[in-house]
Amino acid sequence: MTHLYIAIIVGIISSTAISLYFYIIEAMTGKQLFTLLLNIDFIYDPSDGGAVYMAFEYSLHVFVAISIVLVYLYWITRKKEFWQRRMEIAGLLTFIAFLTYFPLTMLANTTTPAVTDAVAIFDWFVGHVIFFFNLYYLSEWLMKKYFFD
Repeated sequence: MTHLYIAIIVGIISSTAISLYFYIIEAMTGKQLFTLLLNIDFIYDPSDGGAVYMAFEYSLHVFVAISIVLVYLYWITRKKEFWQRRMEIAGLLTFIAFLTYFPLTMLANTTTPAVTDAVAIFDWFVGHVIFFFNLYYLSEWLMKKYFFD
């Protein structure tokens, strides 16, 4: 149960950090990275629009982040060699999340940055580096607090 609590805390904080970064980038540059992050219009038609749809999109984003943290915690606590490679595993999971830029961009029905937009890809990468640091360091701190104190 403690893993779930840690995953919820780290997932909410890390998803909020990456969301804020992309929101600021979108507000300052017009590159629609926040839109891309929350975009699921290829699954669900947002014809009604509004705050309810955005809350659903954001909740889905937080759920995905919590799921990534749960996978991370599961992997690192199952085998000794995984525990010793925590940073690499966090990096691998984050890199996989970074790669979602390409299918999300290709599937989007709304306006998002192009698949070939190097600046948008770099900003997407920086956002996922922020996610990585939150995933790794918050998990480390909470694991030590709950399991090693």
